[in-house]
Amino acid sequence: MAELQLGRRAFLAGAAVLTFGLVMPSRRALAAPTPSASFSPSALLRIDADDSVRIIMPHADLGCGSYTGMAQVLADELDADWKHVVAEHLDSLDPAFNHRDWGVIAVGASTSLSSQWRYLREIGATARAMLLAAAAEQWQVPVARLVAANSRVSDPATGAQASFGELTAKAATLTPPTAVKLKERQQFTLIGRGMPRLDRLVKSNGTARFGIDVMLPGMLHAAIAHAPVFGGKLLAVDSRRAEGMAGVRKVVRIPTGVAVIADTYWQARQARDALDIKWDDGAFAKVSSADLWREYAALADTQGTSFQRQGSVRLEEADKRLDGEMRFPFLAHAPMEPLNATARVKDGACEIWCGTQFQGIDVPNIEKATGIPAAKISIHTQWLGGSFGRRASPQADYLVEAVQVAQSAGLDVPIKLTWQREDDIQGGLYRPMALHRYSVGLDARGLPMHWLHKVVCASITKGTFFEASANADGFDRFSVEGLLDNLYAGPNVDYQLHSPSHAVSVCWQRGEADSHNGPAVEGIINRLARLVGADPFEYRRRLLAGKEAAKTARVMGVLDVLERESDWKAAAAAKVFRGMAVHASFGSVCGYVVEIIKNGSRLDFQRVTAAFDCGLVINPELVKAQVYSAVAFALSAFLGQQVEIVNGRAKQSNFTDYAIAAMRHTPDVDVYLIDSPLDHPTGVGEVGVPPFIPALSEALFQATGQEVDQYPASLRGFTFLEG
Repeated sequence: MAELQLGRRAFLAGAAVLTFGLVMPSRRALAAPTPSASFSPSALLRIDADDSVRIIMPHADLGCGSYTGMAQVLADELDADWKHVVAEHLDSLDPAFNHRDWGVIAVGASTSLSSQWRYLREIGATARAMLLAAAAEQWQVPVARLVAANSRVSDPATGAQASFGELTAKAATLTPPTAVKLKERQQFTLIGRGMPRLDRLVKSNGTARFGIDVMLPGMLHAAIAHAPVFGGKLLAVDSRRAEGMAGVRKVVRIPTGVAVIADTYWQARQARDALDIKWDDGAFAKVSSADLWREYAALADTQGTSFQRQGSVRLEEADKRLDGEMRFPFLAHAPMEPLNATARVKDGACEIWCGTQFQGIDVPNIEKATGIPAAKISIHTQWLGGSFGRRASPQADYLVEAVQVAQSAGLDVPIKLTWQREDDIQGGLYRPMALHRYSVGLDARGLPMHWLHKVVCASITKGTFFEASANADGFDRFSVEGLLDNLYAGPNVDYQLHSPSHAVSVCWQRGEADSHNGPAVEGIINRLARLVGADPFEYRRRLLAGKEAAKTARVMGVLDVLERESDWKAAAAAKVFRGMAVHASFGSVCGYVVEIIKNGSRLDFQRVTAAFDCGLVINPELVKAQVYSAVAFALSAFLGQQVEIVNGRAKQSNFTDYAIAAMRHTPDVDVYLIDSPLDHPTGVGEVGVPPFIPALSEALFQATGQEVDQYPASLRGFTFLEG
């Protein structure tokens, strides 16, 4: 009897046919282009004779729906019919795909929509103008009387109509206009609506191809062994046993480890584990998290680099004073799709297939590490199975390794390097651990007059492409975002930064430095409100009053909506305890009221109210989804996640000991989107993470009297609630 081999993707695809085949239209898949007359006024857009509108995305979609949002922006100005819109991955290093602010192909810091907003609109408007001009020439009528809507051009005077596809051949012969008029806000037809996601079908039926799904003719697989201790070095390897195992083709050494290449990943991984490797663990082998915390605390006892100083901090003059410390641990990104990259090196050139946020930064990293000229490096972007910043590696670590493995092997075939999740959690890049030491002096009115705040946090930009720009002002700006713009402080502040170096590699994570600076500042404000017996909403308003209106207006707007929609002024029900926080980051403002109910020793979520100002909302359903996911992400970090270093090694290894909040753990969240005064979108994906942590911390304090000053809160006995 023939053996049935059914892979994960094949099973999903087959199941989808059985389940959804009669009700879901197949045309929404990311299909191959139809060879016919096409109109392509930009590298980002192609309209085919079959009416399909293909938008080649300048930024990768990490799962947050940015493909849909960006497509809405372009398609709205184009007046395209949404059912004809198709999104395609970037498959080129053409500068047309550069981030409009950064000048390279990359995405991060919640800038997918905000950075491309005007650019995408101009492309859509240009294409629309050319299609109208094509129809005018074809019908020999004035262009001014023609109308475009739903992927058709019509002439109200004659009743003539033509689809975009029917006009492509003519439009392709025209010269693009040098200037176009963009729509007024009230003319938008797609922007502001909850259009269905373009990727919903391919991610439901299993046909979406992530990096880990890439299969190429002749492809081999690789697994790599890294030094178990951070900073460790390879001394020697005995690969004889591994080389004798089934399917193994080669064992190669690269600067960061030893890789086994085999016919299948499982064979490569089994053979990797059979390697006899001697490592030089180095001095970090004696270091644990407790040692790092002692080092950080000792640094906080000393003068750091004052990155913002005004007035004079004389805490001894204060009527009341709040002193404290907060600690935030190393955090791993742990994306659902393990890190991987497939590379083929042939004739001095390399091709790479992977999910990455940083194509324009990966290339110079690969060139530097391998000597392959940038002009001979190509990257085929795939779907990303999560990232949270991990696939925006400043060092392009896993891509560089994939190319080095393929280069060292010299086999002229594609080789897919896969890091199993343990490889990443135990040897990847982490959100840096951070210690905050603060002293805030209050005047007789209970308002901060003196604010001394020290941050101890390793720099994520050191030695990277970003170091020069991040340190242009003499300190690592990436370490202090969220504190640097503290609107609550009084006239006298001294903010200091220590940037210690150690062997652990660090990187931004969703929320970036706001993920610890935001909770620190908002946590302090909640404690100050308690100290002076003030309502936390009113206390924040008092602190913001008189400050520059342009900076505070949107925060005030979020506070108003949050207070009203949470029904804050009404007394909380019996056994219900509340906390609130608000934080501005990535150009947006988000706030929460968290309510928990206490029954004996058991604590459960009652509800969460969120208010969010992210400028002009492109797709409200996408924004709400990002708030829901931000709550789950922040809850995971709050309750259970940390990477603890023990004798130079990461103690945690996988989801078994690096817990992620499951659906049953997460609260119901009511999201209220602000009618923002801005006429453009601002950040969404990361903004919801920072304020949830101090809001929940305050609710827990109100319920238990326990202050959460070290995360995760499991260190204080708070854990996920089961069943």
